[in-house]
Amino acid sequence: MYRLWRDSGFAAGALLSGIVADALGIPAAIAVVAGLTAASGVVVAVRMRGADHR
Repeated sequence: MYRLWRDSGFAAGALLSGIVADALGIPAAIAVVAGLTAASGVVVAVRMRGADHR
């Protein structure tokens, strides 16, 4: 199951990056990827806060 979600994310990320790069250019695609990566990190940080205290 993990590989399904991981590989689906790779495929979706590649498609999104390609679409953004075609529409707005490579720097914009890099910025979108950086923003999504940062947002993902924030979500994990918030959701995992205190998880080690259970």
